[in-house]
Amino acid sequence: MTRVLAYTTPARGHLYPIVPTLLELQRRGHAIAVRTLGSEVDRMAELGFDAAPVDPAIEAIEHDDYKGKNPLDRVNRALEVFMRRAPLDGADLSRAIAEEHPDALLADANAWGSAVVAEASGLPWAQWMPYLLPLPSKGVPPWGPGLKPGTGPLVALRDRALGRVISRKMNSVVLAPTNAARSEAGLPPVADASETVTRAPRLLYL
Repeated sequence: MTRVLAYTTPARGHLYPIVPTLLELQRRGHAIAVRTLGSEVDRMAELGFDAAPVDPAIEAIEHDDYKGKNPLDRVNRALEVFMRRAPLDGADLSRAIAEEHPDALLADANAWGSAVVAEASGLPWAQWMPYLLPLPSKGVPPWGPGLKPGTGPLVALRDRALGRVISRKMNSVVLAPTNAARSEAGLPPVADASETVTRAPRLLYL
């Protein structure tokens, strides 16, 4: 029997997409531990998981992206929240590992600090992504502003130009704190924010 520890951000939209996977692992005889938002702990326990809340200080850092003046500002605000939470969710996952003694880890893609701890832990681990991948792809608008896809040279020019702007903005918010945490954990730096999505040995794309 394998003991799997799943670590989520304090968001139902990130918890419940992974629940069917956890239930299937449980059905196959594996033990499941979950760290998630406090309001959902009882429900997770009813499903048979060893459930506990994430550090309340993480939940206390609320998203304010709705205050953004435009789509880019909203993306920037969301990333800043993730960076403020990252040291807390990294430390929180470290405590959970010490308490649960898992054989494998599942980390929410928006819990940036937990990904660093998972990678450095030496345990088998994977991330799950419950929304569109924030990676560039041919014929796909850049991640973040919610642009409609299209065809033709003008759309391609729009996507390339805006993609560069968004990439620079993401890197300006994410790279310094992420690489500081990676260095402290003994991990090599990443050169671009998008690399954080590809560090896990497996990505469950939901």
